[in-house]
Amino acid sequence: MFAQDTWGPLKAALAEFNSAQIGFTMHTFSLANHRYGFTAASGAHAAENAHKDPFAWMEAMFANQDKFWDEPTDNLTGTQVFELFGQVAEDAPGLRIPKDEFVAALKSRPVNLATRTTWKLGCANAVSNTPTFFANGARFAADDTWTKAQWVQFFNQVLSQ
Repeated sequence: MFAQDTWGPLKAALAEFNSAQIGFTMHTFSLANHRYGFTAASGAHAAENAHKDPFAWMEAMFANQDKFWDEPTDNLTGTQVFELFGQVAEDAPGLRIPKDEFVAALKSRPVNLATRTTWKLGCANAVSNTPTFFANGARFAADDTWTKAQWVQFFNQVLSQ
């Protein structure tokens, strides 16, 4: 998953191109140092399974991630945290997935396996932090300071090859 600071400029740059020019795929990768990172990553797969935009989930998580850090969840049970994830999915524009449906999806085997698979893909590609970027299967040195103009320049370079 992207760092929040990265997504705005990258999304703006992607809007400059059409889907025939650039295909964009997000692979979730939960970091072990984030207590609920795996669950947050699972949410993208739960959204996709509900035929909703996983990017809408990502944006909803960026808007609400402060609710899921250690301190705000220290006195909550696991069930309460799952309910909180479900509330985010229910309230998020572009999702509006009923809370109970979303929580059930988070706990489902297909979503769990999809999240594990993307985590393993990240490990196989030596991903150790987020954001990490690949273009046409090759890792490249972008970072969360890139502007929209830098992303557009990068995409134009790739398209010209």
